[in-house]
Amino acid sequence: MRYYLEEKTHKLREKVEKEVLGWPKVSTKKMFGCPCYKRDGKLFAFLVTEGIVITHISDEDREKLSRLFQTGPFHAGKRIVDSWLRIPIININDIDKIMPFVRKSYKYVL
Repeated sequence: MRYYLEEKTHKLREKVEKEVLGWPKVSTKKMFGCPCYKRDGKLFAFLVTEGIVITHISDEDREKLSRLFQTGPFHAGKRIVDSWLRIPIININDIDKIMPFVRKSYKYVL
């Protein structure tokens, strides 16, 4: 199963990377075939086709995002990772509403 298609998500990737790659100690690599973002080697977010996954998020923030977007857990094949929040991005400008939560995940892995 492919989790990420560059041809459908390249504009989102460019927009996310413009911000996160400017944060201290952030690196990117591919995992699950997806662009992943790490701080000091610890995963805080990654992109999926037309969406983003936040790996560290509080219950309160999860609830806030679920009121704005159709969120759900990340599915890794048959395995479900409940602690990782998948957020589909229909309008690329919606990423601006999500980035503060990505930043919190980045700070959490500190």
